[in-house]
Amino acid sequence: MTSSRYLPKASLLAATLALVGSAAAAAPLPGGASSLVETYDDWGVVCQMQANAPSCLVRQVQTNNQTKQTVLAVEIGKAPDGKFRGTLVLPLGLALPQGAQLKIDDAALGNTLPFSTCLPQGCLVPLTFEADTIAKLRAGKALNITVSAAGPAQPLALAVSLKGLASALNRIADLTK
Repeated sequence: MTSSRYLPKASLLAATLALVGSAAAAAPLPGGASSLVETYDDWGVVCQMQANAPSCLVRQVQTNNQTKQTVLAVEIGKAPDGKFRGTLVLPLGLALPQGAQLKIDDAALGNTLPFSTCLPQGCLVPLTFEADTIAKLRAGKALNITVSAAGPAQPLALAVSLKGLASALNRIADLTK
């Protein structure tokens, strides 16, 4: 059984925020805050001020209730080029050459994505989504991820709830205008 939490892991959050960047003329965060954490159903919004502008992303972290270890995390933010970029963090012990296959509900989402590296927190899959894919994610119920366990070799299916993603993405759009 898993639960969601939204407090950022500093190293992954910083890396994703650096990838995402921010708009130079954006207004400060509400109340002049230097950071912000909000919850929208199953998603969190995390913002930090960088170079006098907010850099924000949406994230969902699933943990094992017994071990408190992260099972899965996904972070997505809008990059200056208009694409949505982020990171998928999956558990250790996977068959890395097999990559990760994503589906929105039952519809396949492009090609298998490669792992970039593994850290103590898990194995990373870089994400890049065009606006049309974000529209599908906003309308979907689940982002389904299929990977293969390394031993014994068997498929492993993970699901990310999309409940609240649209509201969370709207919020980061408002905060980074």
